[in-house]
Amino acid sequence: MKKILKNVALIFFMAGILLPAFAFATTITLEPSTAQRKIGGKIRMHVYVNDAISLISMGVKVSFDPSVLQVVEASKYENVVDGWLMDGDGDPATTGDQYNNPAVDIDNTAGTVAMFGGHLTGTSTVGLNGKVLLGWIVFEAVGNGDSQINLDLFKYHPDDPVEKFNNFVNLDGSVDEPTNIPGQLGMICVLDDACVGDINSSGRVFYDDYALFNAAWNTQFGDANYNPACDLDGDGRIFYSDYALFNADWNKSCSSCSPPM
Repeated sequence: MKKILKNVALIFFMAGILLPAFAFATTITLEPSTAQRKIGGKIRMHVYVNDAISLISMGVKVSFDPSVLQVVEASKYENVVDGWLMDGDGDPATTGDQYNNPAVDIDNTAGTVAMFGGHLTGTSTVGLNGKVLLGWIVFEAVGNGDSQINLDLFKYHPDDPVEKFNNFVNLDGSVDEPTNIPGQLGMICVLDDACVGDINSSGRVFYDDYALFNAAWNTQFGDANYNPACDLDGDGRIFYSDYALFNADWNKSCSSCSPPM
């Protein structure tokens, strides 16, 4: 038990002090980065970090326009093997020593979602590498307009806004904060006549969108071919309910979301 608590404490210790910074090249991406929805429609957006090297902690805050969007669901990717679920003995088969706190914080009044997580698996900890899923957010469109999707670090130093907590820390203790946050990484357009089926934001629902949709057909979150841009109702599966939305917009020309600069 002492070993478990020591490991759990380590992640918060490392994420809460200033360690020497290393100039790596991690970035954050959103998938999809652009989308259109009608009022009442839903958008499932996934948050990734790219080019991670033995990453053991993460923390991001997503902001949006609450007059245009509201969050109906948000979650860290809670998986012992490749997600943000700490496991004291490193055995995914034992669940009594797995930790997923702190919970994701949703504030629909302020228009923010914050998520913070650690990846420790006892003595077997190696950290996460490459493109790493941090979590996902399901938005509901509640009002006409455009909402930028902005990302920032989860937490800054409480006594000095210039100083930062180390949200992204590697196994060796080096800090690898993403280089493109804070920044605008996405755009969601909500219009009465929105082209929900405009998967690639080209301004028309046509064969290029169909090719993307067909490639992701009958997949769900976790499948290799699952594409959240094709999950038009945001339920984690691409099936007939999504096809009905896509088919209703077939060959329709419409306004398109401009990708963030």
